[in-house]
Amino acid sequence: MRNRYTTAIIALAVFWGLTAFWGVTQVQAKRKAETALENKYNRAFYESLQRSKNVEALLSKGLASGSTNNMDTLFSDLWSNANAAQENLHQLPLSHNVVSRTSKFLSQVGDYSYSITKQDQGKKLTERDRKTMRELYEKAGSLNKEMMAVERQAAAGRFHWGEVKQGLRSNLTKGSSSAVDNTFRRVDSQLQEIPVLIYDGPFSDHLERAKPLGVIGKGITADQAQKIARRFIDFKNAKITETKSTGAVRGKIPAFSVEFHTGKNDGDVISANVTKKGGHMVYYINPRSVASIKISDSKASTLAEDFLQSRGIKDMVPTYTMRMRNILTISFAYKQGDVVIYPDLIKVQVALDNGQILGYDALGFLMSHHKRDLPQPRLTMDEARQKINPELKVVAERMAVIPTTGKHELLTYEFKAEMKGDTFLVYISALTGEEEHIFKLLKTPTGTLAL
Repeated sequence: MRNRYTTAIIALAVFWGLTAFWGVTQVQAKRKAETALENKYNRAFYESLQRSKNVEALLSKGLASGSTNNMDTLFSDLWSNANAAQENLHQLPLSHNVVSRTSKFLSQVGDYSYSITKQDQGKKLTERDRKTMRELYEKAGSLNKEMMAVERQAAAGRFHWGEVKQGLRSNLTKGSSSAVDNTFRRVDSQLQEIPVLIYDGPFSDHLERAKPLGVIGKGITADQAQKIARRFIDFKNAKITETKSTGAVRGKIPAFSVEFHTGKNDGDVISANVTKKGGHMVYYINPRSVASIKISDSKASTLAEDFLQSRGIKDMVPTYTMRMRNILTISFAYKQGDVVIYPDLIKVQVALDNGQILGYDALGFLMSHHKRDLPQPRLTMDEARQKINPELKVVAERMAVIPTTGKHELLTYEFKAEMKGDTFLVYISALTGEEEHIFKLLKTPTGTLAL
């Protein structure tokens, strides 16, 4: 009898153990599925948000542009971004009314953009067209604020997409809407391309040249590369415990790699590359963390300029900056006479606790730098200024060389201008008077973005 009871107890324990195991695995599987679904909704929402921000930026650029040649590209971008935002919004667990309202706005933008691209090449926008653009731009701005409010709620953990979906299902049977759904009723979209950081310069992503024009001089050895790097790097009284060459770098700029150990930890290593030809510093990086801010951005910029001067790198002017993790990155462009040469770019990183130069990157400079035989402008500054949209108020102007497709460069007039609180950079060809590029500038706590 006792054996029967024992067997029954064991069987029951095994049963409950298996049941508990099955229950745990089911819960885990459910959580994985919910997490995967939540991630899917998050991707769709943020893709829609990024795409929708683009509409506002593109519309504002269209309003600021004084050229008809760029309109086809601009409105084609509007059309494609509107469709992409719309597609991602339809993946979200939103009620029909919310999706319908948002889609209607995006359809308006898409249809309007498509109609503009079908106009005769070079045809100027009518005042009616510009009025429509202004209305769409203003509506996009107000709706974007609501979209950003939803993003803040999601980031703060005030709701999850799974809860929105469950609420939608239950409320459909009741014929009412949830509080979250009501929030989305105020949401609409506007599209804005993922911004390029302007601290690299508006043209930092141009095509690399086939040959590094700034690499000149005789060949050097690995030992010489070590000495060059040691003289160039700002160690700020750090004690070097070990120096070693770590091999050669192939590619467009063949170089020697060097490491300087400045502490006992694996991360206490300053890495550098020095060109095999001429012994030019390509880059160096000091990965130390910066815990506090004790110097201003302007002081850091001055220290960066002094650093370049002390290393024999002259005629460089600061352009844009970005601050991150208590480190200020300053971009410098070469200046030939009165002309800023954007392709010749050097970036310098300054620690905001003690002013130490933590990073140096001259890849753009070494790829592009050479003495230019600049053409004689066919337009004066005043004549070029007349080519920009009269609604823009010019606040700064200068001449600049910018890169173009096909590895070419173009002499332009650069105008920094404002319109209704927005700031733009407009580039007018000094040879033809055509508007070559236009960027919208967006200031952020860390730096400036170019849209």
